[in-house]
Amino acid sequence: MKRKRARGVCCAVGMALACGWSMAGAQDRVSDTVHNLSASGRGKVRAVGESQVCIFCHAPHNTNGARPLWNRDLPASSYTIYQSSTLDAQPGQPTGSSKLCLSCHDGTIALGSVLSRQDRILMSGGDYIPAGLTNLGTDLSDDHPISFHYTSGLAASDLQLANPAALPPEVRLDASGQLQCTSCHDPHNNSHGDFLVQPNEHGALCVACHIMEGWGSASHRIAGASVIGAAGGDWPYTTVAQNACRSCHRSHTAGGRERLLIHENEEDNCLSCHDGRVASTNILAEIDKLSVHDPRRYLGEHDPVETPSGAGVHVECADCHNPHAATSPTGGPAYVPIGPTLTGVRGVTLGGTLIDTAQYEYEVCFRCHGDSAIDIRGRISRQSQTANLRLKFAPGNPSYHPLVVSSASQDTVSLIPGLARGALIRCTDCHNNDAGPRAGGSGPDGPHGSIHDFLLERNYTVWDDTVESEYEYAMCYKCHQRRSILSDQSFSYHRLHIEAARTPCSACHDPHGVSLVQSRGSDHTHLINFDTTIVRPVQGTGVIEFRDTGVHSGSCTLECHGVTHTNETYGPGHFGRSTPRIVPRRRP
Repeated sequence: MKRKRARGVCCAVGMALACGWSMAGAQDRVSDTVHNLSASGRGKVRAVGESQVCIFCHAPHNTNGARPLWNRDLPASSYTIYQSSTLDAQPGQPTGSSKLCLSCHDGTIALGSVLSRQDRILMSGGDYIPAGLTNLGTDLSDDHPISFHYTSGLAASDLQLANPAALPPEVRLDASGQLQCTSCHDPHNNSHGDFLVQPNEHGALCVACHIMEGWGSASHRIAGASVIGAAGGDWPYTTVAQNACRSCHRSHTAGGRERLLIHENEEDNCLSCHDGRVASTNILAEIDKLSVHDPRRYLGEHDPVETPSGAGVHVECADCHNPHAATSPTGGPAYVPIGPTLTGVRGVTLGGTLIDTAQYEYEVCFRCHGDSAIDIRGRISRQSQTANLRLKFAPGNPSYHPLVVSSASQDTVSLIPGLARGALIRCTDCHNNDAGPRAGGSGPDGPHGSIHDFLLERNYTVWDDTVESEYEYAMCYKCHQRRSILSDQSFSYHRLHIEAARTPCSACHDPHGVSLVQSRGSDHTHLINFDTTIVRPVQGTGVIEFRDTGVHSGSCTLECHGVTHTNETYGPGHFGRSTPRIVPRRRP
């Protein structure tokens, strides 16, 4: 009798260890969770009459041999596993404890089907795990990868992963060094919610493994904005900072599979907050404007490891913003090479090299507007034509706006007070929100949308026969004094062309620059690059050219508005001679 009793005690202790009990009463914790499928369970699905708690997973006898004393068949399913272009790990079919979890959570085996009972345990509320986030199915491509060897070599190749030796004790790999479901989940303890091994508030569990450069100071880590009342999401906590990684990602049944994003449409993960209800910047309103970078037009085009030459035409939020590193804009008039919202974004250098971290704002823009030569609606046909802005801003060009290097030109006499000659500018000094801070408004900064063509901050009319006004050429007059231009301080016939002939600035000037590689037929200094729909070659000779003859002087040979100019000169030494014949337009 004593020996038999001793065996019974050993069996009870074995069951206690298998169920995660301790002699201090951890069974009470298990019984209070939805993993208690007995008749006393707390969940919607529970046994009709079965009183044992552990029997649904464990038994002291007649198990399948899997540890710990597993009382269920292992699923025979072949699973679709997680894949990603940015994944260095090599997950395979589920193994170890992950396969044990899936014997319930893939929904293929009845919850009451246990090996220690000849008949299936009768359940109320359904025989299988209910549909929802916990029913993973056999398609695990929308779930965090499992059953891969998490080694120091993997961490060395993927710099966004912590070394396994540095993982907190709660995050455990299995005996073979593989990451399994049980690395993040403790099926016997739900004190942290979702059976997590440690709290995930502020992304604590995620950052145990994932080391994202720039995350320490990123807005998404520290923002105290409330998510209550937001358009959508799957947020367990009340603020952006508390949700942290969960603001955008869901580790199971994710909508955006490859990056485990909450929503399938990549931009919806951003716009669910940046619609004016959580973030202070209402980007959704901006991309409803006339001229936009609208990510809603594209689905499945963006990839974090894409090359500009190999990617299809698209624009997604992540093309310009790194959500793990971006910080709030600081504002102010001082020039900065790149704004904080562009921190940690890939770029293309002036020389055409793809780099992981852009150091200048224009390097971000060159990814699409450089060698990729994205087509722009309403692009002007030029004498020297190229869509490659990287070439247009090269310092060796005949002329360029000072985006990359300061301009050495001494002819620019019209700059507004306080703007130094040759002062560096950024793309967003011109291409920006028409209601943003640089336009004197309160809207968000950046080229998300504008009511003006070419995504410009201010109006810039490029049509011939335009009546000059401060509004029509507001983009030019932001830096160049209207009074100086119309008083002919730099070009002796500015007023005659702009007012009398109603010729737009764009008829003669290319605002980005003129590529030395593409230039032809003219000197192309002073951004002279004729709009060939307005300025045409001289009939008979086919000549269309501008020649720079010195400071504030030059000559033109061309045909414009039906009038032929043959070596028409201007500048010092030419004043008092006959004024070029220009056909005046009648005002409407």
